Amino acid sequence: MPSAPRTPLVALALAPRVRQQLLTAGYATAGDLVHLSPEALAAAAAGLSTADAAEALSFALGAPQPGWRLSGAQSARELLQSEASRRRITTLCPELDVLLGGGVATGAVTEFCGVPGVGKTQLGMQLSVDVQIPPALGGLGGKAVYIDTEGSFMPDRVLDIAAAAARRVGEAAACSNDPQLTAQAESFTLQSVLEGVLYFRAQDSTQQLALMRTLAALLESQPQARACGAGGRAAGCNRLLGVRLVVVDSVTFHFRQDWKDPGLRARLLAGMAQDAAELAEARGVAVVFINQVTTKVLDDSSGGGVLVPALGESWGQASSTRVALFWEGPQRLAHLLKASAVPPGAAAQPQQGAAGRRRRGAAGPRVAAVPFDVTPEGVRSAGSAAGGGAGGGGGGPAGAGAPPRMWQQQQQQHPHG
Repeated sequence: MPSAPRTPLVALALAPRVRQQLLTAGYATAGDLVHLSPEALAAAAAGLSTADAAEALSFALGAPQPGWRLSGAQSARELLQSEASRRRITTLCPELDVLLGGGVATGAVTEFCGVPGVGKTQLGMQLSVDVQIPPALGGLGGKAVYIDTEGSFMPDRVLDIAAAAARRVGEAAACSNDPQLTAQAESFTLQSVLEGVLYFRAQDSTQQLALMRTLAALLESQPQARACGAGGRAAGCNRLLGVRLVVVDSVTFHFRQDWKDPGLRARLLAGMAQDAAELAEARGVAVVFINQVTTKVLDDSSGGGVLVPALGESWGQASSTRVALFWEGPQRLAHLLKASAVPPGAAAQPQQGAAGRRRRGAAGPRVAAVPFDVTPEGVRSAGSAAGGGAGGGGGGPAGAGAPPRMWQQQQQQHPHG
């Protein structure tokens, strides 16, 4: 391969801003850059930082010859390896973790939707604590960004969840003679967990969109999450390694108001979804959208309806994993609507019995629904604490005791089997 590739700059996987700055400065191909240092390139291209110049040079030096492989392309083998190495955030509910393929995936967008009071906000706060579990104990040891659009975030509830998680971490460390593990467990304190949740209050859709657009800059200022490696045992490994989770609770609230221009609303939502996907892939963070539900009237003589995720069908493409949370009598259930990497048998051949229940939607095959509880200590397996738990972020269990009607026709049409 020649030392000065002829690959055009427009074919390199550069940020649009960086690409435009290089083109404006008169550079056209990767070969125009490879003889420069980052400092020289930053000085030659107005507005280009040294860090951006170094990144551009790394792309230029690795640019393929035309006809070898399209810039930015990955082989299926590389994608498979990337998926296998993806870290996941535990929910501390084993059944939910299994449903999600091991937990909430980093580098991807996950959506949880459901009726008020079912535990969506509780799950968001739980994940904000769990992402901080030390790497030596199987966690990510990272911070969480929590964007609150409804005012439902409760610091005192986070304190309860953090206290329970700290006890579990301490008990796990006590069973080990590993001094590194013990040291990381000792640093997992209530104070450190609260400091590890970066809270933003979005008062309107403009603030919400601005936060999503500027999160990349915030994460850029944080330490790189890969510094400690998967095991978290490297010398000088800090407990908190940077932001690894972004929670938007809820993504729906400011977009369910009376929008006079539906087209503008759809474009803004599509832009926010794209920002989230780029953030997840570029920085390896987990993005979690909390969504509400709405009633879709059935187009038949029954006059019935079904509960569906809010924001319309096009929004369904915003996430790679989508989970519905709902009630069946007094029991909370989680139902996997879609996933890019479904656990073996989770959708096609779900477990039956206490660990999983089989349900039929309005159309399609039977899929898995697993029970979970919201307890005073946080999200846990069903039956792990008496009394039904702490309730959802927006109040008590709305609809508890009534037959579930989520993603299915009315009970008289399709009775539960």
